[in-house]
Amino acid sequence: MTLFYLGAGIGLVLAVIYLIVGGLSFLRIRRQLADGTGAEPVDDDLDASEVALVPGFTWKASAAVLTSFVLLIIASYSGTFWYVLALSGLGTAAAVIVAFVLELRGDRTTLS
Repeated sequence: MTLFYLGAGIGLVLAVIYLIVGGLSFLRIRRQLADGTGAEPVDDDLDASEVALVPGFTWKASAAVLTSFVLLIIASYSGTFWYVLALSGLGTAAAVIVAFVLELRGDRTTLS
């Protein structure tokens, strides 16, 4: 039960931070669009089929789906492993927060 309370506390902290950095990022994008600096011009000659995915995205996404599938199978055999799924969700939230923070830091360095 201690692990549950620890995870719930971490989840609450991550949720608050997630909302703050997500809101800051939203406001930054809104400000850029209002200033007319947020949208890049679209190349009219560019065909939709010429737009490539991020390099390496396919294998990373496939590995993530396979890992999630394996974790669900393991969790179905024992209730103990359900904590692994919850903790992995917390890790995902932390990774998105780090991405937001890096994006916001990058914007500040380009403005200076």
